[in-house]
Amino acid sequence: MNALKMNGHHLAAAPTGIGKTAAALAAALEASSQSPNKKIFFLTGRQSQHKIVIETIREINKSLDFQNIKCVDIIGRQSMCIELDLFSGKCNCEGGVSKGKEMQYIRFSEEILENPIHVDQVISKARGRLLCPWKALRNSAKDADIIVCDYNHLFIDAIRESSLPGLGVSLEDIIIVVDEAHNLPDRIRKGLERTLTKQIVIHGRFEVEEFMGYVQSKSEEKIWEWLLKSFKKLEKNMATYFEKWNRGVEINKKEKRIYSKELLKMFLESMIPNEIHDSKETALSNFSKMLKDVVVDNGDKELSCWRIAALLETVIKFENKKELVLVFNNEKAGKISCHLLDPSIISKPIFSKSSGSILMSGTLYPPTMYSDILGLTPLKNVTLKEYISPFESHNKPISIATNVTTRYKQRGPENTRKICEHIYSVAKEAPGHIAVFAPSYKLLNEFIDNEGWPNRLVIKEKSEWKKSEIDQIIPDLEKYRKNKQKILLAGVFGGKLSEGIDYNNNILDAVICIGIPVPPPSIFSDALKEFLETKFGRNKGWLYGSMQPAVNSVIQAMGRPIRSSKDKAFIVLLDSRHLDQSYRKCHPENFSPLICNDSETTRRYIARFFSKIQRS
Repeated sequence: MNALKMNGHHLAAAPTGIGKTAAALAAALEASSQSPNKKIFFLTGRQSQHKIVIETIREINKSLDFQNIKCVDIIGRQSMCIELDLFSGKCNCEGGVSKGKEMQYIRFSEEILENPIHVDQVISKARGRLLCPWKALRNSAKDADIIVCDYNHLFIDAIRESSLPGLGVSLEDIIIVVDEAHNLPDRIRKGLERTLTKQIVIHGRFEVEEFMGYVQSKSEEKIWEWLLKSFKKLEKNMATYFEKWNRGVEINKKEKRIYSKELLKMFLESMIPNEIHDSKETALSNFSKMLKDVVVDNGDKELSCWRIAALLETVIKFENKKELVLVFNNEKAGKISCHLLDPSIISKPIFSKSSGSILMSGTLYPPTMYSDILGLTPLKNVTLKEYISPFESHNKPISIATNVTTRYKQRGPENTRKICEHIYSVAKEAPGHIAVFAPSYKLLNEFIDNEGWPNRLVIKEKSEWKKSEIDQIIPDLEKYRKNKQKILLAGVFGGKLSEGIDYNNNILDAVICIGIPVPPPSIFSDALKEFLETKFGRNKGWLYGSMQPAVNSVIQAMGRPIRSSKDKAFIVLLDSRHLDQSYRKCHPENFSPLICNDSETTRRYIARFFSKIQRS
């Protein structure tokens, strides 16, 4: 609260279950009450987390003697509009509506603001009344105290610049609350991640040809013919450049770093000379602008023309700057991708212009790292704090197996066998459901697929799972528990099962974390480490770029079963590296694990823990 009073920023590493959502909302509401123009933007990375915020606001409203807090829950427009016109990018609700229809929107907006409603309910109710959910929520947002939305609403330039004016608010009047803030740096990086393949360029040409069928004037047709000829030349040049870059890839590797000037040279050489453009640079700028104007029916998918334009804009913006790295990958027909190394380029201006912020997560360790990476450290009135859970030490004992690891050089059949024995010990002794997390789907299959687990069904995460399938996990676990069927839930760190699902009602008895998901060497990881070393010093390069984020992914998974002070679960870490000094210091201060030299010791610890619970 003190930071917000001075338009400052508070970073909180706060464990799950101690009420950080309610505390952050209370502080932000008190700060916003000092000015009638201020709004709170509560940002979450997953739709499943929206419900937790809405429920918390409902509980706060129950305790108020005065007017309720008004809240609006928003997701992406394409998921809400009834009839989004792909050619104009607008919904038919943006046109004029009858007076009677407008009154229906007004009454529905009043209903939304009267008592917080989750966006899924708004969509269902709106469509039942033949109203557009997006228009209803947009109308309501202008009078809301709190707007619950995705990170993209503030940290993707195009979305922020189009949405804030429509919501009747400026960045200077916004108090930002970022939930699961440990995800924000990567989300910002991914927001500027662009790819280019030969197939994208071919599809882009097809889109231009289709779009030209709608061009009516001769002068316009002539300009688009120029663009089409340039497209065809680009296809030929790409083949030449991709072949050259492929020859430069080292043996036994798949990637090569390329530079902005090389990629831009490929595009500039593709610009057909004409009387309109006085230079190739001017022609390329116009080429990019015209691609953004192309509109054809492509379902819900982003047009290839728009993807090419986005890549060009990004590369031109960061030309000759160290904050962007370009990678050529020679798999299949080849691919170029660009990656942002420094998320503070995006985040620092937003936080500095805002009316203050709270960034919180159970894995915001250490807060200083996230303050550095997001560009908050140089700002005024920045506070950092690590909060200790009052109940985790006895409710969530942690053991570390010293005889296993997923360190690449030590992998092998014997190591795999020992890991499976530890998992078997947990599966045998835990009275209810357990979850297992691994660094990758490949490793997960290695440890889970070839074993028969004692009286357990295996539910294994799939990368292609949809939101509806994820939402069904908790009801299914509850159903299996009621029928006394034990489940082994298997997922990956940073995946759909290890983040974003609220495992409430003590639905998990144990969590097993296999290994530490340190990213393998790559052009991007090497460039990130080099950039961070240059910016923050040599010691922080490896820590900020690889080690700490990897341990934080494990900590995030470790926190899954403890959602309240009543929950109890046993955590098993299957990697001896957690005891190495360099990795151990990445854990919170209160990290005090039990040591297990073999699977039998693991089994005894777990049996003793659940025996105590049953007696209490």
